[in-house]
Amino acid sequence: MKILTKTIIAVLAASITAGTASADNDKNTDAYIKLYDNGGKHPRIVSITFPGNANILDMYNSIYGHGAVIENPWVAYRIYMDNRQSLDLYVKATPRLELDITGFYTTSEQLNKGYGCDVLWAGKSISAGSFRGWQNRKPVTIDSVGTRRQTVIDNRTIEVFDKDWIFNGHPIQMRQLYSVKPDSRELSVEIQLDGYKEEDLFATGIQKLETGNEGFIEPDGIAASWGDNIPDKNHKELIERVGLGIKVAPENIVDIVEDELNYIIIVKPDKNGKIKYHVLSCGNREEKGFATMNEWFEYVRMYKIK
Repeated sequence: MKILTKTIIAVLAASITAGTASADNDKNTDAYIKLYDNGGKHPRIVSITFPGNANILDMYNSIYGHGAVIENPWVAYRIYMDNRQSLDLYVKATPRLELDITGFYTTSEQLNKGYGCDVLWAGKSISAGSFRGWQNRKPVTIDSVGTRRQTVIDNRTIEVFDKDWIFNGHPIQMRQLYSVKPDSRELSVEIQLDGYKEEDLFATGIQKLETGNEGFIEPDGIAASWGDNIPDKNHKELIERVGLGIKVAPENIVDIVEDELNYIIIVKPDKNGKIKYHVLSCGNREEKGFATMNEWFEYVRMYKIK
């Protein structure tokens, strides 16, 4: 009898739903979760749930791409299946769908053929609009939960559900919806919180790029950054220039702050328990993209949410 690896054990311990998610047949958006397997098949599934005491790395490594993936013609994001639940960014040279081919792991041959790639080194930052708790004047990850679930709702929407997230000593039920449209580069985010208390605060924002970062954050909940980074530390020759932006709904804004890594917007739920914001991004890999920092900043400031 073969010994099961930690990754396989983690998958067996999780609740998995296979099959095809309901879709609106839009050929310009896609969303998926794929299981990691040594045979390279990486089958699509609709939903996966892990118990709260599952090993973080086992969860992370059980999913091909380390989490659910969502894309439109310009960009793609993956939402890490771990306590960070960070958003990582993929930018395309040519507007199209391609993640089912590259899976965020673009080969040198594919790069030479004009495919896009992972362009962001998230590290310990808030990345591109990741959601966090806010404690002791810093963003905190989603560490203690009853269960963690990722679900493909349709080919435009991913749901992340954290059951019994223990925050400030009490459980919160948190539902995160990440959505893209076929005619816009924006990522729409809606956080629904149940069980929170009036004094609970949360945070989102965008990271400062590793090299040559320039950026701004404004009281009306708009922030943008521009700079270079090396997303794959094994290929230091691949330097990516990236632009990030975020716009938070006015009714959710509490305050704005900066730290060493991030432009942070402190937020709280509206009267319906919701927090809403929109993430924008670009990269110099785009053949018809943004040529300068000022062009990107103007775009973020003037962008009208659709």
